[in-house]
Amino acid sequence: MTDKIAYAALHYLVLLIFLLSSWGYGHYLMRRLAPASPCAPDNLFWHAYSAILGTGILICFLQWLAIAGQLHLAAVIGIVAPGVLAGLLQLHALRPFAWPSWRQRWRAASWPLRGAGLIIALLLLPTLVAPLGPPLAWDEVMYHLPHAQQWVLNGKLTVNTWLRYPWFPYNVDLLFAGGMLVYDDVMPHMFNALAGWLATLLLYQTGKRHGGAGLACLATIIFLVLTRWDYDSAMIDLSVTTFMFAGCVGFWRWMEQPRDDGWLASAAFLFGIAVGAKYQALTVLLPLAIALLLRTRKPRVWLLAGASLLLPCVYWYARNYLMTGDPFAPIGGKLFGFTDWNLADYAGQFADLKEKANWPNILLWPALLAPLIASVRQMPGARPAMLLSAYAMVVWYLTSHYERYLMPYFPMLALLSAAVWRYLFMTGMAKIGQRLPASAGLLQRAAAPLILLAVLALMPNIARKWMENWDLIAPAPAAREAILERKITGYAVLAYLRQHPMRQTYQFGLEDALYYAPLHTGGDHFGPGRYRDLATLAPAALASTLRERGNDSLLVNVGRWPGITSQADFDQSFALVYQQGAVALYRIL
Repeated sequence: MTDKIAYAALHYLVLLIFLLSSWGYGHYLMRRLAPASPCAPDNLFWHAYSAILGTGILICFLQWLAIAGQLHLAAVIGIVAPGVLAGLLQLHALRPFAWPSWRQRWRAASWPLRGAGLIIALLLLPTLVAPLGPPLAWDEVMYHLPHAQQWVLNGKLTVNTWLRYPWFPYNVDLLFAGGMLVYDDVMPHMFNALAGWLATLLLYQTGKRHGGAGLACLATIIFLVLTRWDYDSAMIDLSVTTFMFAGCVGFWRWMEQPRDDGWLASAAFLFGIAVGAKYQALTVLLPLAIALLLRTRKPRVWLLAGASLLLPCVYWYARNYLMTGDPFAPIGGKLFGFTDWNLADYAGQFADLKEKANWPNILLWPALLAPLIASVRQMPGARPAMLLSAYAMVVWYLTSHYERYLMPYFPMLALLSAAVWRYLFMTGMAKIGQRLPASAGLLQRAAAPLILLAVLALMPNIARKWMENWDLIAPAPAAREAILERKITGYAVLAYLRQHPMRQTYQFGLEDALYYAPLHTGGDHFGPGRYRDLATLAPAALASTLRERGNDSLLVNVGRWPGITSQADFDQSFALVYQQGAVALYRIL
């Protein structure tokens, strides 16, 4: 127990230093970009926005270091330290802190708000422990962390063609690389979780500003219900959501104060961070350009917005265009030509998305009714939010139809849904009050017991998730190895291969464990060395092809690829070196 607490405390200390540096950069910049906006100590909206902006600034610094081949520990400390100093100086300048105590807030709040606060706290509780486990999620061990690991080892940006998606924009993954360089591979989880917490805080403050505390609480609960299982991995969806939502909020603040171009510059920069992290973020540029065009045609404003947008993302698209001819490689292959993918890879990727097609959680569906309700339409910012959400839903439906790709719009949809849920509840209560006048007092008296029942209903699930996450914390190497052997396919064989290295290994069916495989272990569904090009070869031809690729060993997950090793004469071309369970390591003869 004590060692896990110390382990968690060290990681949170590193995260706190990063947060202070981010906030220091962001707050300093916003004070100069938007001097007319209030930045009081209790303005949590301002501080959340500043921290998100500062995170984007640090990502930019990391990108430039990596481009220059200077992604080293001393250089990373050199960009974080000035932010920490700026943060400390600005914290000192903000004194005295006059935040009301939690006791005062509790006494001033109504029972429904108290209950909503308790539910939010319960939903947040497991997210505090979830990031502390080792990397286990499919995408993070398949390509997010392997790419970041290569950049850390090389001290610069490299195109790792044996891994999946070598040409993607990787702004957020560069932040993961910085965390791995400074401390360990759990820090990417911490950065991912921090993005989720900042998005939650910004969502609450935005909802409170435009619709009151009740709307803010309900929208926050909806958002946490939708994202509460995304805090235990080094995925980029929460980070992209945070930058996209902060960009939307900053853009709206500029529309409220069009003379304050600082909000526009910061919003465009945040959109640029998102566009430099995920291709799907490109879809937001069209409606924002239209909104900007309707607001102003001044060249100076457009130049400011364009430069701020391109600053953090232009490298990825320019690099791709210069090296492959496709700025959106490999997704733009049908238009610009393929480099390492081919048409079958392209079709396979979209077929995979089609298989995963699903619908958003039912909690978001009331957002569809928002345009029909006058009180919702009249909320500040509601009409632009409805238009952008409608556009996002149409694009999402026509392209991926995969719920995770709609996540960047979850905060906006949560606000609209919360407004509709509140309207439906208030309308229902008003009708009940008209028919049964005595019921109003009864409902007020029943508020506290109902809240207690809701909290008790949530407790078992929250406690179970907390314990599951707690059990995955591994402060000692032996504990980590035990977890990985349970959770990672073929980990024992991969550990053996790391201890008895071979020149270069090809694998079938272990793409979800590549982070734990020796460096340059190849094999995937897409790109060079794709499975379907090799799986149908006879053993002798397979061995010859692998040798030509530079491989001297073969990993096979027999559970996923039973036909590879069951062929006649397989043992004449491959010699078994080590096997555990369904995973076997062979030497190519």
